[in-house]
Amino acid sequence: MIKNLTPQLAERGKIKIGGLGDERKKKDGSGTYMLPVKYDAFKITTMQRDAAGRFIEDKELMTRIMEKQGVQKLLEIPVKLLYDDLELNCQTRYSAYSGTRCFCSGDGEWAQRFGEGMVQKWAGDVLQEEHKAGPNEYGTRPCPCERLESSFAGPGPKCKPLTTLQVLLEGVDRVGGVWKFRSTSWNTLQGILSSLALIKTITGGVLAGIPLVMILSPKTVSTPDGKTMVAHIVSLEYRGSEEKLAEIGYEIALRRIERRVKMDTVEVEARKLLLLPHLEPAPDQADTAAEFFPDPEAEGTAPPKPAGGKKKPPATQSPVPAPEPQAAAGRQAQDPGNGGEQGAGSPAMAITLPALMELAKEPDGAVDLPMNLVTTKGVPIGRWLNWGPNLGGDMQVILELVDNLGEVTGGLTVAVIQKAFNKAGIILKVITAAEIQEGKERLADPPPPPPPPKGNEGQAKKSLF
Repeated sequence: MIKNLTPQLAERGKIKIGGLGDERKKKDGSGTYMLPVKYDAFKITTMQRDAAGRFIEDKELMTRIMEKQGVQKLLEIPVKLLYDDLELNCQTRYSAYSGTRCFCSGDGEWAQRFGEGMVQKWAGDVLQEEHKAGPNEYGTRPCPCERLESSFAGPGPKCKPLTTLQVLLEGVDRVGGVWKFRSTSWNTLQGILSSLALIKTITGGVLAGIPLVMILSPKTVSTPDGKTMVAHIVSLEYRGSEEKLAEIGYEIALRRIERRVKMDTVEVEARKLLLLPHLEPAPDQADTAAEFFPDPEAEGTAPPKPAGGKKKPPATQSPVPAPEPQAAAGRQAQDPGNGGEQGAGSPAMAITLPALMELAKEPDGAVDLPMNLVTTKGVPIGRWLNWGPNLGGDMQVILELVDNLGEVTGGLTVAVIQKAFNKAGIILKVITAAEIQEGKERLADPPPPPPPPKGNEGQAKKSLF
């Protein structure tokens, strides 16, 4: 065998709840990118691509599964796992992507970052060499860092938990490959791992060969302050009683003894085949970056400059499209006019306030960079800078609204926008352009203002929605 060759499990296909949608032009005119979109059901794909570069659905396999279940949407997939070890079945890493390259990958203690940290070479337990990472090397540095925080505003990519689950599909009578499912959702990560941990406890440690069901379910979850939001979560379940599950685990363990199968030895060898995100082939890194870490203005694979020193204004960042269909529908290519940052440097993409409010309710959204805010009539009213849960767990949106909002929109006020966001259970943080220049921020969370006259309120709401 060729030395230093790492054989990998063949990937037969992908299981997806999102993908690449419409093609858009980049702001700088250097090329195009595709908007990430979310699906309301599972899609199983082959490893082939269409003319636009999207993975082609395995319609025959999907139809077979749905007909057996008697359903029109694929919300459940019967699967089996290959190993008993949680990490071998479901690999999790903190990851950040820039362009088409994995910029940083960490396990919560140490990370491999492109162009940063220290490079160490060991011979057994002896450190032979140590040097600072060069521009084309991955160096080791502490993990996690500020890029994982919801308030991180750049420069450079944000960090997300990347989950990769590999399974065998029930009813597919071909052995030799796996189907992989990837996600950057905290809820999905916890849903899968908690399910597997419980099942493993009941079976006495056995996971490989247990008939399971992979489920996509919208669930209402509570934030620490008691508010609710809807999240789409993927989890694994066993359909049957606890006693039956324990019995299946015992039977599998007994068969292994009879056939002298040593799962520990199998898993030691399998662990050698694991590839961390930054070591995956370039095409795989590019696929992950395009779907989960979109960056329309990225050029090539050059990593961003490390963050440090004084925080730059959010307006220096690039716009990123949202993966939510309802949010994407609210966007229009608008002339920035007098909304937000003016001039040729303003992003061409825009989102309406209602679409932004809907997106902020979804915990799996991938957009957190500047984008023009417009009314549903396309009137520029400012700039969306960031969103995410604050330290208390509340969902908050950070906006930079134009100072002359009422003049621009014909009566729309900060108070009206504040009231709409509060009603949706979202904290609104407003920043003016002048305050950004001064490096200051003010929280626009005053007590609810007295209700305006009915005529004015009706006119303002019409401008917003």
